[in-house]
Amino acid sequence: MNNRYDCIVYGNDIYALIVADFLSRKMRKVLVIQDSSKTENDYETIDITDPENNKYHFEYNSKGIITGLDKQGLTSEYLDDLGLLKEVNVFKVLEDATVNKENVIRKRIHTFEQFRVYLVRYYPKSRNQIHKFFNDLERHYTNYLEQHVNMLRNTSYTLTSLMIEWGDYDLKELLKKYFDDEALKKEFLLNPFINGLDSQEVNSYNFFSNYFIGLKSGFYYLKSSYVELRELLIRKLKLINPKGVIKTRIKKINLDEEGKIKSYIDKDNNEYFGKYFFVEKNPLKFYAKYFKGLEEDLNIIESYYPNINMKQYIKTMYLALNIHPSKIDIDKLVYYFDNSEEVNLKIVKLFNYSLYNNDNKNKKHGLLCLDFVYDQESKYTQDELLKKIYTVFPKLKKNIVGIKEGQEKQYINMLSDVNLRKNLSINELIDIEEFEHIQIYDNLYLGYKYFRPEAGVYGVLNQAIIFGDKIEDRLYFGEDDENFHYMNNEEIMMIIRHNFDHTVFGKKEVHVNFHIGKNIYFVRTKGKNIVIHEGKYSQADLSIYTTNDKLSNLLLKKKTFSEILDEGSLKFRGDTDVLFSVVKAFNLDDYQEYNPLDYKKSKYKNLGAKFLFAYFGIYMVAGLLSNYVDGIFIYPPALALGIILAVFKYRSYEEIHWFDIFINFIFLVGVVLSIFWSYYNQLRFDDHLLGIMGLALLISVFIDKPVVYQYTKFDHNIDYRNSTLFKIISNGLTFVWGFLFLAILLITYISGERYVSVLYNLYFVGIFLMYFYPVIYVNTNIKK
Repeated sequence: MNNRYDCIVYGNDIYALIVADFLSRKMRKVLVIQDSSKTENDYETIDITDPENNKYHFEYNSKGIITGLDKQGLTSEYLDDLGLLKEVNVFKVLEDATVNKENVIRKRIHTFEQFRVYLVRYYPKSRNQIHKFFNDLERHYTNYLEQHVNMLRNTSYTLTSLMIEWGDYDLKELLKKYFDDEALKKEFLLNPFINGLDSQEVNSYNFFSNYFIGLKSGFYYLKSSYVELRELLIRKLKLINPKGVIKTRIKKINLDEEGKIKSYIDKDNNEYFGKYFFVEKNPLKFYAKYFKGLEEDLNIIESYYPNINMKQYIKTMYLALNIHPSKIDIDKLVYYFDNSEEVNLKIVKLFNYSLYNNDNKNKKHGLLCLDFVYDQESKYTQDELLKKIYTVFPKLKKNIVGIKEGQEKQYINMLSDVNLRKNLSINELIDIEEFEHIQIYDNLYLGYKYFRPEAGVYGVLNQAIIFGDKIEDRLYFGEDDENFHYMNNEEIMMIIRHNFDHTVFGKKEVHVNFHIGKNIYFVRTKGKNIVIHEGKYSQADLSIYTTNDKLSNLLLKKKTFSEILDEGSLKFRGDTDVLFSVVKAFNLDDYQEYNPLDYKKSKYKNLGAKFLFAYFGIYMVAGLLSNYVDGIFIYPPALALGIILAVFKYRSYEEIHWFDIFINFIFLVGVVLSIFWSYYNQLRFDDHLLGIMGLALLISVFIDKPVVYQYTKFDHNIDYRNSTLFKIISNGLTFVWGFLFLAILLITYISGERYVSVLYNLYFVGIFLMYFYPVIYVNTNIKK
């Protein structure tokens, strides 16, 4: 059905669209529902005309500083993964200035090392404290970058040291831990993210997760407006799926029997089904609107995010000048003002728009943006603000020829109740870092830009990536059921490798990139040779973009290639003829129907393998005891146990294999010979037992009837047990068992019989390899 989706994203702003873009680029089927064409936009366009009819034009965002866009910076990695890196317009902020309470202006080069040097220069008595703090900060940054890049690259990642060590501190408390000088502590408040906020209410994790990225990999001013970014993301989504973005209003949300979200119903009674749902809304308002009986859950959310409806705002006063700012001593791009925390009206920064705009044509006029913070109860006048700024720049007073104020925007901090952030376990910290602590429904994720407001634009981007990655992981791993076996990407690539028909390409060298969700592999073929690498080939003959489950359906013969192509869940870049040659070469279009009645499946996990372990265990115990005990005491119990196993296996699968008969026949022969031939009964010898079993297992491999396959097939779904990969792994495991039996036999001739009991412990090596050999086989055949 066309109204079924991997994920339905509900939201108007870039937060929601980034989640949708992240998943769509992994070839997930995504629907974006927007209930309004409006979006919250911190970007303002202001025009002022002075008394002499001169025009002043501003395009400004008071919250537009974004961090981490230097090469290999984390934000750069994020935007590159989203396909936005080259399309976002930014301006690098190389330095700024601070204004202290005595109106002294200090220049800062805002990089990690230069900021450290700046602090040591002005606070030499705190030199050791500064170095200790920056050493810890660098350690946290390195770990944070590693974990989040690993998440993006789909490799192992864990809780960051920043969350473990600083996650339970408010900023004032953390700075007090490191520094004694009050003026030094305030240096960390003079930035665009938290200046004007109460440091005792600022979350240290939220702030430093953004701030150290800026120090390490750049502060940038975002020239692209949120509206432009929104339109860019929508265009990208529509390139993948032209019908993937719709405008409607959600009327009702349906739950299934398990209490999961089942579907949305819109105002026109259209129903949209999804596996997962993401909503970018204020969670308190959203849950209250669509669900009943969640008062306790909403209280928990509010305790984690107490300021979510806080009435504190930032506004910009736009100043038109009849002189260029550089001529009245305003020659820096940004000035951050040190504010007393007791006052309600605080100047955050003065932004030199003339310097930013690089308007060299008009040296006779100037443009400044003054950002200030106030709460709803505060009353202020323009004169009050101007008086504050005149004390720092007195020449400004005579040169202002026009003033306008922009729109007020919420400007808040977010620190949870102390009982919810102190003395937490590692698992609780992981839940907070990944937002699982506020998840009410298993398949519904809620995001909101004010969850981590101190992290600025980076915080929104980071949160969207975290949610997108979480949903992608759940779609990737899935849940096995009677109809589908979820394979990991490495298993998929190994099936592709073993499906390869070299006659399709002949001696020609061919390179194919496979983009499977978050992973990329390239296949290189030449003649009969095929090699699989992680990563992508820059000049591939063909690039295929699809998801784990769609490629699994093709390789396991559950769908035709044309069905997958028509669904839009497989895209390619390259020549169509090459595409169909690749399909033929790797057998990607071999749909088959299986009758479930023809295939029995284990009721208990790995039951088939356990039957085989039991047979081998009985056989090895019989072999070991034959070195010490008469055969009459060994073979009858072994035969009885073998027959019991065969009966249970038949009752489980209604199938008797030649190996069931073979092993019990060996025991039966042993019983007969022990009764009627005293020499055999008293023979202290296990070579014949080990040799017969080892050879039987190896012969079954060479005739392509591996014993392991005949037992472990019951532990897997129909589709996977018929794959080439499963048969090859079964062959390998059968060979391993045969080798182990012969190893016990041969090593005794080298080490002597006194170690024979130790050698029989190779049985446990066989069990270990039964579980880990498939992983080892797959991973060692893909070049890193």
